Amino acid sequence: MKITNLTTDKAVLGELGRRTTDYRLQRHMTQSQFAEAAGVSKRTVERLEAGESIQLSNLVRALRVLGRLDAFDRALPDAPANPIDLLERHGKTRQRARPDAKGDEPGAAPWRWGDEA
Repeated sequence: MKITNLTTDKAVLGELGRRTTDYRLQRHMTQSQFAEAAGVSKRTVERLEAGESIQLSNLVRALRVLGRLDAFDRALPDAPANPIDLLERHGKTRQRARPDAKGDEPGAAPWRWGDEA
């Protein structure tokens, strides 16, 4: 099953549980062995595989044992930087294209085409 934004929370948890079970079995691990390697209780593994809610930190531990922790990086990559925020982080202020609303700098001569007498 493909997980999309339209998939219900219950269905997502169920699918994650099914996939976790598949990866665990590919590694020829029992639930007890998996729980010990992840540093969680066997009941936590049972809940995860049954599609029940578990703590996020326990999911991180389980994914690390399965070699799938990198999935978080692909699922939620770093947000692209906002150029204005980057300037502010480096102590620079944004410069306006025109100093005032008319476009004239204070004390500057008015602009001319150059063909006036």
